[in-house]
Amino acid sequence: MAEEDGTEDFNFREHMDADLATHKSMVDIKDLNGLAKSYISGQELVGSQRLPLPPVDADAETMGKFYDSLGRPKGSEGDGYGYDFSKTGELPEGIVKDEKMEGFFRKAMHENGLTQKQAEGLYNAQVEYTGQAMKGIELNQAEIEKGWDTKIREDWGLAHDEQQAVAKEAIEKFGDDGVREWFNETRSGNDPRFLKFAAKIGSAMRESGSFGDGGRTSGNQMTPDQAKTEIGNLQRNSSFMKEYNNTGTGHQEAVDTMQRLHDAAYPEMVE
Repeated sequence: MAEEDGTEDFNFREHMDADLATHKSMVDIKDLNGLAKSYISGQELVGSQRLPLPPVDADAETMGKFYDSLGRPKGSEGDGYGYDFSKTGELPEGIVKDEKMEGFFRKAMHENGLTQKQAEGLYNAQVEYTGQAMKGIELNQAEIEKGWDTKIREDWGLAHDEQQAVAKEAIEKFGDDGVREWFNETRSGNDPRFLKFAAKIGSAMRESGSFGDGGRTSGNQMTPDQAKTEIGNLQRNSSFMKEYNNTGTGHQEAVDTMQRLHDAAYPEMVE
């Protein structure tokens, strides 16, 4: 198409190598101004600082310069390798900060070229994970202790409160502050195996008078196992069973005794 002055439009593609003129990136370029604008936009997008990727086998010094150019903080072990974690999330309650572990990971972050933002994000992720893990542990421990409580109540039946008191006396008698603190921290003092052990010690000490209570017994309420054993003993006692089965003197007392033992042996049936 001719200009008004009779000259032809300048076709810049005619002055380019064929492979350049027909390149797909040139499709929308209509004239030299369009070509210039495209080049300028490309330069602005790249920016003034061009960072060629280091080779795969680059040495530590080369990688260090590359990491620094990306924004890795400058620092050393003495200043935490330049990372500032003062604005990160707080550790969950009950978790003590491990300075040695943090120092290890600060060094690892720096050696692997993490920027402040990247390192802070990783630190926050670790704090979040620790919080979730702690919550899971607490929930699991709560379920365990719930099961322990159910178990010890089943095993001790109506004698539960008495046996708990006897076990507590034994712990108070023989356990020092360190032992009691360990029970509280680990929650092991609620384990039925330990409670039964402590109750046996407490019962023996009560009966011997070692608690200074004049030989006081461990209580009148039997555990289910004790009651079942006593029921068996009475059922093999011909004199008792005669009173239990026949009317007359001693019958009601025998019935009442067997009923008390039955209630203790099978507390789940007691209304």
